[in-house]
Amino acid sequence: MKKIWKNSITNIQDSDMLDNIFMFDVLNWGQNNQDIEVIFLSNLLKEKENIEMLEKAQTKPASYSNVYSPQDELEIFQSIFDEAISQNKKIHIVWITLKEEIEILEKYYLELWFFNQDINCFDVDFSKVLVSASVKIENIMWRWSDYKRMWKEIFFNPPVRESWQVKAMFKWINRGATAGLYLWNNISKEAQGFLSEQILEENILPITLWKVLKYNLDAAWIEGEEVEMRVKY
Repeated sequence: MKKIWKNSITNIQDSDMLDNIFMFDVLNWGQNNQDIEVIFLSNLLKEKENIEMLEKAQTKPASYSNVYSPQDELEIFQSIFDEAISQNKKIHIVWITLKEEIEILEKYYLELWFFNQDINCFDVDFSKVLVSASVKIENIMWRWSDYKRMWKEIFFNPPVRESWQVKAMFKWINRGATAGLYLWNNISKEAQGFLSEQILEENILPITLWKVLKYNLDAAWIEGEEVEMRVKY
């Protein structure tokens, strides 16, 4: 068994070195944080719910993607971002789903000189930025094409977006602009299986995954309970 640290991977003493298991410390956290305001986009998007699209989704499930439209989500995100910058307020935004949101953060981090040209990725000190964001795991586990197969099982708020948006979520996790990967309240076998698959297919590196599960969130002053997660590879 191997333990993931900030910049290294080490074998756990007295464990089977051939068991193909990574052990991660995961920060289990929510909205209650003293030093940073945590905003869930789902709460604000609920006010923008499109009832007509919701009814249509009962027979045409792919319509659900517009129950909470990308335009409304982006407007809300931009408003939160602008307020944080203008008021010098530290904010973490949860459940982003759009490439356009990450591009706003990317431009902001570039202006703060947090892009490392040697590795062609961002190396953000999240303790020193006013705005950071997390993507929820279900918004990278599924994509728009899955609505036909899964229907209400993936009727989330914000919704599962189109494939190119999901691809963008992966890209910016690996480029270091996305601070966190938000898991639901418990670390399900489904989530563990999905993350194992991403490591095996090299869609996400183990150390990158650890950063978005704990290290970046610690740096952003987000508080929570540390729990252990084991992922096979």
